[in-house]
Amino acid sequence: MDNSGLAVEAAQAVARSEGIHAVTRTIGAVKITDVKISEAAEKQIGKPRGRYITLESEPHAAGLSALLSRALSQVIPPRGRLFAVGLGNPDITQDSLGAAVIRGISARKGRRYTLSAIETDVAAKTGLETARLVKAAARELRADCVIAVDALACKDPRAIGRTVQITDAGLIPGAGADCTRGALSRERLGIPVAAVGVPTMTVLSSVTQNRSDSGFHVTTADIDVLIKMWAEVLGGAVDSLIG
Repeated sequence: MDNSGLAVEAAQAVARSEGIHAVTRTIGAVKITDVKISEAAEKQIGKPRGRYITLESEPHAAGLSALLSRALSQVIPPRGRLFAVGLGNPDITQDSLGAAVIRGISARKGRRYTLSAIETDVAAKTGLETARLVKAAARELRADCVIAVDALACKDPRAIGRTVQITDAGLIPGAGADCTRGALSRERLGIPVAAVGVPTMTVLSSVTQNRSDSGFHVTTADIDVLIKMWAEVLGGAVDSLIG
């Protein structure tokens, strides 16, 4: 599946390539893989250069929120104005993670950060390209960093709802469903972008091993529960950063 949002899946396919460095460790019930992709390797791996921190566990794993907060702190500035952006379509369960996270956090000023937040919805409903909307809002808020939360696609169905990726490489809204829009990246917005995503679907061919099924996306029967649980965990991680 070429449109997998997980860098760790792409890195596994070309593990011995130069320009890709991966370190894996386990803390409690959480497996953490830290992948760094250089400029020389980004075309081969199909992911923008940058750092990708992947945490694999059940969303209720002990200490997961604290580990997520620590991972986030490694890809955002040490202080300043944070602008949290919830991407995706809140009316479609498997695409509603971004909105669910934003609805669970509070805009406020903390010790090191000031937090603002917005749900972007999707361009088909708003008539506004997501990247342009985020860029304009970030400029108005004088944000120092964007934290973009979105649902991802994955290759391995077992990763659905049991993996979270944090990266400083930004993201392309709708990429997992082949509905690409302008990238949310440092290059486009002019400020750091920390992208946070949980895979919520895969292509049917990953399950059936039949190429003719590649045009269909599938998810799990309990995706509504998983979205709610991950929204709470991710919201808690962002809240703990603000203090």
